[in-house]
Amino acid sequence: MNDHLDWTSQAKALLDASADELDAVTLSRLNRARQAALAQRRPAAPRWFFAAGLTGACGLLLAVAVWHGRVGVPPASGDASAVASADDSDPLADDDDFYADLDFYAWLDAQDQDPPG
Repeated sequence: MNDHLDWTSQAKALLDASADELDAVTLSRLNRARQAALAQRRPAAPRWFFAAGLTGACGLLLAVAVWHGRVGVPPASGDASAVASADDSDPLADDDDFYADLDFYAWLDAQDQDPPG
């Protein structure tokens, strides 16, 4: 471990000495190049920007999940107006009609089983 510290301290001393020996023209060119590079740098987005976007996306996902889970759920109360607005296009929504026509469905099933003749 001591060898590593000695090596890095020697390298630092050598680099510092070489930087101290640079002439004014080279220092000026380095400074102009640094300033030009910094001028081209895009400003970084604030750190809160990512957190706000992630929070918004999670909120939207939660809202869609809750809404999707509520679609088709009958109302908890026996409100007649809410029940009347149910979708009538679902054939299994009204079980009474299904059981009333059970004989028809049995007859229809028997017709399909007869061999063509």
